[in-house]
Amino acid sequence: MTSLPAQDLIAPSPTGEPKTIFDYLEDPAAIAALPSMKSVLSELESLTQNGNIRLDEVAQMVQMDQGMSLRVLRMANSVYYAPSRPITDVHEAILYIGMGGFRSVLLSTRCIETTSHIKQSTLDWKDFWIHAAGVGHLNRELASHLKKKELEPESYYLMGLWHDIGKVFLAHVMPDEFDKIYEQAALEKKSPAQMEMEILGVDHGYLGACYLEKQGIPSTLCEPVRFHHALALENESPLKHALLIRLADLLILYFQLGKSGNHVEISDPFLTEEWQWYLENSGHAEADGNDLKETVMEQVSRISDLVRKIIT
Repeated sequence: MTSLPAQDLIAPSPTGEPKTIFDYLEDPAAIAALPSMKSVLSELESLTQNGNIRLDEVAQMVQMDQGMSLRVLRMANSVYYAPSRPITDVHEAILYIGMGGFRSVLLSTRCIETTSHIKQSTLDWKDFWIHAAGVGHLNRELASHLKKKELEPESYYLMGLWHDIGKVFLAHVMPDEFDKIYEQAALEKKSPAQMEMEILGVDHGYLGACYLEKQGIPSTLCEPVRFHHALALENESPLKHALLIRLADLLILYFQLGKSGNHVEISDPFLTEEWQWYLENSGHAEADGNDLKETVMEQVSRISDLVRKIIT
């Protein structure tokens, strides 16, 4: 497979000073590609070598992987393909670029297990991918109960899947700083986002949104990622969508579906302001909140079974 740019091939700062995270965001080599999970790539290689390729199976696997889903959407929305409208659905994107285009994406993708030097004790990438896919699935499920659904279900899924992609970017371009941030966050019992702000001046939500923008991803998906750690409870987009991601994130962390590098104890999400906001803005607002709580818990259980069967 074609290699990702090695760390020493990324252009140095023209001033000779150490590059900042903002320099990397402007470096084409640094933002060219992000790695994927080995298990997902292996399964996709097997599926695409099958004479009877099932597009729905391929799309389901792609939807489990942050890097692969991003690469497929980036290609489908590129100038080369020039779609008449932004494509924000993985299934549609694969149809649009065709299996030949998809195979080229697959061949140019490397595994995060072989390209990342982050210690397992700092962040286990399998657990991280499980967490990201879990948030994506639950975000889509939560959105399905909203009184007012402004986006297609796949859009809610992708913004959930990509909510922590800024962490992958940071680990890829600044692994030493990543290690420092996450080890220090664990030591001081702070959230990674808080420690990122202290050390870098930005959090992974901001980094992730900037990275997605560089890939040509529509702002409707980027902005909720940017603000998913914002403190304000707002009913206007994109903060409303960011708030939904935050609730999905809290629920997935609380029920321990994967890990995101957050060592802060998670309080009961059903007692949070985010959950209260959701009750008031969902179609179940008039119903007993306990009924919706049971529904969400059942959804998390189903999502856990699905994700763990695919990400191995």
